[in-house]
Amino acid sequence: MIAALKQQFYILLMKSRRLVIPALAAILMLLVIVSTMQDLYTSLSKISDLESFETEFASNQSDTEDILHSSLQPPPGRSIFFHETSCTYRNSRYYVMNLTARQACSIESAALNNPNLQIFTVFSCPTYRPLVGRQKLLVDAIESYENVNFRHLNLRDYAMSTPIEDWVKRGELLNSSFPMEHTSDLLRLISLYRFGGIYLDMDIIVLKSLEKLPLNYVGAESNYSLCNAVIGLAADGIGHEVAELFLERYVKYFNGKDYAQNGPALVTAVLLKFCGTSLMKAIEGGRKSCKGFRLFNTTAFYSIPWQEWKHFTEPRYLEETMARTKDSLMIHIWNIASRRERIKVASNIAYVKYAEKYCPRTYAVAGDYL
Repeated sequence: MIAALKQQFYILLMKSRRLVIPALAAILMLLVIVSTMQDLYTSLSKISDLESFETEFASNQSDTEDILHSSLQPPPGRSIFFHETSCTYRNSRYYVMNLTARQACSIESAALNNPNLQIFTVFSCPTYRPLVGRQKLLVDAIESYENVNFRHLNLRDYAMSTPIEDWVKRGELLNSSFPMEHTSDLLRLISLYRFGGIYLDMDIIVLKSLEKLPLNYVGAESNYSLCNAVIGLAADGIGHEVAELFLERYVKYFNGKDYAQNGPALVTAVLLKFCGTSLMKAIEGGRKSCKGFRLFNTTAFYSIPWQEWKHFTEPRYLEETMARTKDSLMIHIWNIASRRERIKVASNIAYVKYAEKYCPRTYAVAGDYL
């Protein structure tokens, strides 16, 4: 009798476990859902405050001015432009400056060597300065130069009254596979069309003054190709004429699938047609062979080709690199290849040697790595 009762109790217990375990699982799942909903509500509350947060920043002194409506306009032919397009197509209406130490070094080197030129770093969306951390140290370091200016732009407004206005309104850039790069290719041409002056990529260190170098020039990166990382155009005359030719070709031959078609290839095609001769003959003949325009050989800006970018970042190449760049106006470290390379401060490499000398304030606050 007792044995039979034990057996019935065991069966009842097992049936109860089959009911209790799913019930406990359901309760646990409900608790997870409730917790998730609370987290989601908290997140949504934060998101709802984002607009007021951005509006607050937009109304204070940390916000950059629109370049077209700023208190200081770029003086025609007396400005150096950098364009930062990493905020292209972001959802946020405002963007915190996120300059790398190398970008800051580029800006500082231009300001240091050209105190009589205005340096404009222009962001492709509304931008405000960082308030804390390493970014603030970098921005403060380069903004300590009196000729450094931060601005932002609206692409549609910036393209108005230029040969590319209608093309921009149609939203053709939205078809690009490289939106940041192709926007950068375009903005430098619009800046030079509007104001003249000098455009520089943000992976360049300026080694010598450009103040007395006559405008209307680009440089060759090889025996068969020019590069658009450095462009100097006068605000009028043949400088403005070439700027217009650049924009017209950008519209006519834009290729959203090709990385270089709208950049180096465009500059090469326009200037070889403008000069009416081969690249090497145009370089050797100077301004006389290119209607007053100058095509520098590789030594001026691109002594180290992109395939050899490690010459800037490895100790074994130090002496060779310094010798090859001793007559250069600037060096180009080819960010597309070198950006993932960590460059330790105080390393015995060419890039660090140049950074110490030509962007000392950036170097001082960069931390452990450039």
